Amino acid sequence: MSYIISIVGAVIGLVAILYSIHLARWVLKQDPGDEKMRFISESIALGAKAYMYRQYKTIIIILLILGVIIFFGISPWASLSFILGALGSMTAGYLGMYVTTRSASRAAEGAKKGAEHSLRIAWRAGAVMGLSLAGVALSILSILYLFYHTILAEWMIPLISIGFGASLVTLFMRVGGGIYTKAADLGADLVGKIEAEIPEDDPRNPGVIADNVGDNVGDVAGMASDVFESYIVTLSAAVFLAGVIGLGTIFEEIPILIGALSLVASIAGVMMLRLGRRKDPLSSIKRVIDIVAIISVVLMLIVIPLVYRDNFIRSLYISIASSLGIILAPIILRVTEYYTSYQYKPVRDIADQAKISAATVIVTGYAKGLLSSIPVLIAVGGVLGLSYYLGMLAVSDLVPSSFGAYGGLIAGVYGTALASVGLLATAGIIITADSFGPVSDNANGVVEMAGLPENIREVTDVLDAVGNTTKATTKGYAIASAGLAALVLFIALIFEISKFIGLEKLPEILSSITLVNPNLLIGAFVGIMIVYVFSGRTLEAVGRTAMEIVEEIRRQFRERPGILEWKEKPDYARVVDITTRRALEEFVKPGLIVIITPIVIGIVLGWQGLAGLILGSIIVGMPRALLMANAGAAWDNAKKYIEHHGGKKTEAHKAAVIGDTVGDPFKDTTGPSLNPLIKVLNTLSVVFAGAIITLNKLMGINIYTGLLPLIKLLLAL
Repeated sequence: MSYIISIVGAVIGLVAILYSIHLARWVLKQDPGDEKMRFISESIALGAKAYMYRQYKTIIIILLILGVIIFFGISPWASLSFILGALGSMTAGYLGMYVTTRSASRAAEGAKKGAEHSLRIAWRAGAVMGLSLAGVALSILSILYLFYHTILAEWMIPLISIGFGASLVTLFMRVGGGIYTKAADLGADLVGKIEAEIPEDDPRNPGVIADNVGDNVGDVAGMASDVFESYIVTLSAAVFLAGVIGLGTIFEEIPILIGALSLVASIAGVMMLRLGRRKDPLSSIKRVIDIVAIISVVLMLIVIPLVYRDNFIRSLYISIASSLGIILAPIILRVTEYYTSYQYKPVRDIADQAKISAATVIVTGYAKGLLSSIPVLIAVGGVLGLSYYLGMLAVSDLVPSSFGAYGGLIAGVYGTALASVGLLATAGIIITADSFGPVSDNANGVVEMAGLPENIREVTDVLDAVGNTTKATTKGYAIASAGLAALVLFIALIFEISKFIGLEKLPEILSSITLVNPNLLIGAFVGIMIVYVFSGRTLEAVGRTAMEIVEEIRRQFRERPGILEWKEKPDYARVVDITTRRALEEFVKPGLIVIITPIVIGIVLGWQGLAGLILGSIIVGMPRALLMANAGAAWDNAKKYIEHHGGKKTEAHKAAVIGDTVGDPFKDTTGPSLNPLIKVLNTLSVVFAGAIITLNKLMGINIYTGLLPLIKLLLAL
């Protein structure tokens, strides 16, 4: 076995990392501006660093405990993968945040030279995040696959454990970062905009630095770890499926090849961005994403048949299946943009309702969020169906005869896994566009706080508006990718269960996945319940933290009236400290609920209950995440639409601000946090499936003996 694809994957991943380092050095060489601008930027960077340091300390303790459990309960190799996945996710988040927090003043200073230069700085800062994320994920997975495949006969569980480590870190970073960013935003807006009637990012607001810190720990580090996790989970699960089905090494390595080819296209895309004749940054970014998708598809159609020469038609089916996922990415971005940008009717409808009251703003925004999930789910379902059919055509004759009548179904599952990999393969360029948002947002804040001239503000205002759009649209991508990753993991779980029970019993296992099975039905209800419990807990956490921030900002305004008169400087550090402390206190409980629940359900209700838990969480979690993310972004942009047309300080604007305030935790805390929720449930279940089945057999637990402890768990939650 040559493993040439794995070696190439590792090399391309390393090239992406080196190029991201080059971009980081270029960005950091740019002029950071005058002393005031540097002070603001450094304050944001220090606040973000302090939060990440304290969060990582808490996460590492949990990782070490679970790492020891996996070491003795599963295998030392699985424990190694778990730790590497976690460290990869933490590294991706920290590296990106390190550069983006230091890029804001440079992008603001660059605006003095024009929109093109400022855009280039913000874009390259975002590319550090996007390319390092994809590069780290691809290189780690390629090296581990090569290593485990060489030394282990049973390499599948050790490999897929990397996804559990990444998922767990993402869960805590998404929840903690989401609580931080939206509690700070809520507190700063409620007192600053509504009560004190001062502009956004006004330096008199004590919460303004915490708000800008939150943009980075939530929208950069949180998003980076989220998509890193989806990327590595989907690739490892696709490799796992090919291995457990027994298709052969070449089919195990094809997911790595898809990731490598798209990463090459993403690197090229980062270099391509130009403002163009229309001087429209958003159009330029969308054009680059489209070009990357086209290059990726062309590379699939050329390279995969060259690599797999045994059967051209088979390789063509595989290329098309993976290309469907690549094409799905820009489709999701366009659909999300339609429902969240004020260029289109849904957001303008919400803005019209602001003329009546805040209540109608909230009702209409919620309705648009509900409707926004429909086209995304249709697109995802269509791609899954087509890729399933292509998988059947491609490899059904290669599936071992031991699978019997289910051979075609199993081949189709491989096709859906390839489409899922295709969607995640363009993560490098998508996260570049996403990370551009917080940089441009912070740059606009630096311009406002530093009191730079109006012509500079006009440049950063445009980039900020573009950044808001890219942040909103890429959330839809992250949610869809999380849903597809979870579905691939669910299939991996079924195969893992069949390995322990017996592959010859796979037909019996598949036939028992039905709603007339009481264990599965109860598990599904618990999965649905977990989504709602988690949503409620995270929203409550934002509310509690924001209340403390509001009280602190009010105290400063009350005890130091000179702040509003520009005679005194606010105590920014106090608000940053409160936000950091409260976010860290709040993020552990929801995370522990997610970790404990699948283990308890598996022990009490067996593997059927575990399968139901996962299905329930996916079916409810994905549309709910789309609803919350898109409704929140629509409320935000309805407010911006009113401001854009000179409606500040009107009653309609006040109503829209209330809608935006309600939507903040929807789009930046709870909605995005549902992504890692469903993936942690999946990865944990796959890793511990064997141990749970063995424990079930030893203890003889069934629905009747297990129902009482389950009821106690539900009451405790």
